[in-house]
Amino acid sequence: MSDITTLSGLLDLVRRRIAAGMTDKDAASRLPVLATRDAQGWPTARTMVLRGFDAENWTLDLHSDADAAKVLQLTDGPRAMLQFWDAEAALQVRMRAHVIRLPHEEEKALWQHVPEPARAQYGTVPPPGTPIAAADAWHPNPRPARFAVLRARIMRIEALHLGEIHRRARFEREEGWQGSWLVP
Repeated sequence: MSDITTLSGLLDLVRRRIAAGMTDKDAASRLPVLATRDAQGWPTARTMVLRGFDAENWTLDLHSDADAAKVLQLTDGPRAMLQFWDAEAALQVRMRAHVIRLPHEEEKALWQHVPEPARAQYGTVPPPGTPIAAADAWHPNPRPARFAVLRARIMRIEALHLGEIHRRARFEREEGWQGSWLVP
């Protein structure tokens, strides 16, 4: 168990809770919320599935249909926020990230590991977000070319632990993840 009374302990707790999302389908970090801005500057958020986590480099991978609005939004402006609330650990984590789409060759290699049933989500006709006349007026059309992998390089982490004494801290990549305490 991490000692949340220290900055390094709190950061370790964040790391472990994110890593849990890779193996435990019930872990809170398995379903982070990704927030971006649309073309009019409005915030837009959606729940995604965590597909990869590099704990050493602090990167997270998320999969998307390449024609989804979020992919275009991130191409226009690669800044995003990821957030999750872990009730079991009484921990809120907000992560400022620089998000890029991986090169097609890397996506192609990762497509081989996508389970057959999940492939149906990448290539729907019409594309995601298109207005339709009825709820079922679309169909799956699995296409590797529509499979996008978004890699979020975490730049800042804010962790808020709610306990007998609330603790909040900010950790910056540029500062070597040393961290500093904030008022909760």
